[in-house]
Amino acid sequence: MVRQLLDADLIDLFHISIIPVILGKGIKLFPYEGMIRKLHLSSVSHEGGIVELSYERNKNP
Repeated sequence: MVRQLLDADLIDLFHISIIPVILGKGIKLFPYEGMIRKLHLSSVSHEGGIVELSYERNKNP
């Protein structure tokens, strides 16, 4: 469902938690590189080894 929302350009805000654990390569968060260009990092916080990132969609497409 998230991929469908991304494809339809319906998500304005992402909250991402990074918890460092060695599991391998991981999975791609964004389906294509062009998606990341539509976002800007709006805040970063960290506590106890967990990093919280917030990305917002750019106002100018």
